[in-house]
Amino acid sequence: MDLTIVVGGSAGQGLKSVGMALVRAGAKAGFHVFASQDYMSRIRGGHNFFRIRFSEKEIFATNEDCHIIVALDQESVLTHQNELDQKGLIICDPSDVKTDSEKIFFVPLNQLALEHGGHKVMSSSVALGAVWGLLDGDFSDVQTLLEETWLHKGQEIVSNNQKAALAGYNYAKEHKPNNFDISFHKASIKEKRLVVDGATAMGMGSIAAGCKFVSAYPMTPSTGLTEYMASHEASCNIIVEQVEDEISAVIMGIGAANAGARALVPTSGGGFSLMVEGLGLAGITETPLVIVNMQRPGPATGLPTRTEQADLLFAVHAHQGEFPRYIIAPHSPEEAFNSMVRAFNIAEQYQIPVIVLGDQYLADSLKTTVPFNFNNVEIERGKLLSKEDGDSLGANYKRHLLTDDGISPRAFPGTSKAIVKTAGDEHDEMGGFIEDAPTRLEQHEKRLRKFIALRETTKKPIIYGPEDASIALISWGSSYGATKEAVDILNINGRSTKMIHFVDVYPLSPEVVINSIIGCKGRISVEGNATAQFARLIKAETGVGMTGYILRYDGRPLTAEYIVDKVNKGGDQPW
Repeated sequence: MDLTIVVGGSAGQGLKSVGMALVRAGAKAGFHVFASQDYMSRIRGGHNFFRIRFSEKEIFATNEDCHIIVALDQESVLTHQNELDQKGLIICDPSDVKTDSEKIFFVPLNQLALEHGGHKVMSSSVALGAVWGLLDGDFSDVQTLLEETWLHKGQEIVSNNQKAALAGYNYAKEHKPNNFDISFHKASIKEKRLVVDGATAMGMGSIAAGCKFVSAYPMTPSTGLTEYMASHEASCNIIVEQVEDEISAVIMGIGAANAGARALVPTSGGGFSLMVEGLGLAGITETPLVIVNMQRPGPATGLPTRTEQADLLFAVHAHQGEFPRYIIAPHSPEEAFNSMVRAFNIAEQYQIPVIVLGDQYLADSLKTTVPFNFNNVEIERGKLLSKEDGDSLGANYKRHLLTDDGISPRAFPGTSKAIVKTAGDEHDEMGGFIEDAPTRLEQHEKRLRKFIALRETTKKPIIYGPEDASIALISWGSSYGATKEAVDILNINGRSTKMIHFVDVYPLSPEVVINSIIGCKGRISVEGNATAQFARLIKAETGVGMTGYILRYDGRPLTAEYIVDKVNKGGDQPW
């Protein structure tokens, strides 16, 4: 079973309440759930929607068709009615929508909310109950969910919401159209699951990794990560600073990291642009720092609430000069959790900035997953100067000591008698300013030597599909789920295809990349940008080119249907 429900309306109508309730109800019923959000950059009005998938198989992506539309306004009907399955229905209140479509199932959401819940605001619970009634779901799932959701508001609020939902449930069962025969049974899933979005998963991973300092200026779509960290500030002993701008955010992060704290700086592309000089300071001072760039379409303000994968090459080349950095692009909440742990470990092991490239699609999409295991997290802090060594070195401590691997033993100011000195100017081993060529070469090459081990650190790509497939869809970041589903569809239709998906995107190991993709006659890059940035990076790092491209840059996420259609039509040409 694979069922999709779209909840559409304008900002301020409560569609998020309906969407979130359906997500949690589906999870309670034992299904795998994936939900994506599409919202406009405004407080009220505009067309926003939730797209929610239920399945007995794990799902990682949104799709383009649907079986039920909950339309809270007229625009939702006009926008989504062509996506509706042949047997599907549109649920709406007759006072909100005027249409004579055969696909409409009128439910008096507002009237039932007033009669049974005591207030029109309960219409979201009526809509939840109506959907569950149409699908012949077990009402106890909805009942329990509403109790968990509203208990903090008091038993009366719980009871009113439950009554409103039951009214919608009964109405749908009694008036269900004869031609609607979509239903689902309660899935027999025994494992405990949580529902989490990518931003929250990143926050969980950061806390598990021992993050103790966060500095950020609020910027969609990274705000969810900052808010999550702030909500656990007291309980997890974290300092969270909302600063005046992104320049302050990165500089404060560098200061905290130099003092020994694991520091996180969340932002989006526009904010990352302002952080570029600070990124260089982290590079030359060899400061471990984790920056999360939740990408959105640019340039400038662009589409602030939509998604894109267009900051990759910027992240690779940001700042003047040359210095090592590491870039990870997680594709799911599970990978986001693990990537944040790895990001903090790699940052401290190699004393470099690590950039985690997310995007709006990853940040805001919800997925069911098994609870993350905090007990299995290993924290690796790298080469730390022991207190005994520090006490003996004093003013002779060399923060930038020349070593074979380019990594110097690290001390924190104030924790021993080692005197820590560094600079944003080029410096010698002691951290003092220099301008002579030989010392410049020594320090510059010392930092660059880290690339050797970093390339060996790179995770091998995820390969899915027939080993001897003639077509390889090469993807990275949040395009994972859509590409994986596209592989299944293409193979069912007789086109031998596999996916080669990268999580670690810089630096690349030429040997790993070549061994993964060189044997495929058809090499198609699947990306959420217009210029095939990852394909360009692969060509620059390894010399291996692509034979085709599938590119999306309208602010919407890639879907399996989109990819399959492009494969069948011959793909795109990058700009």
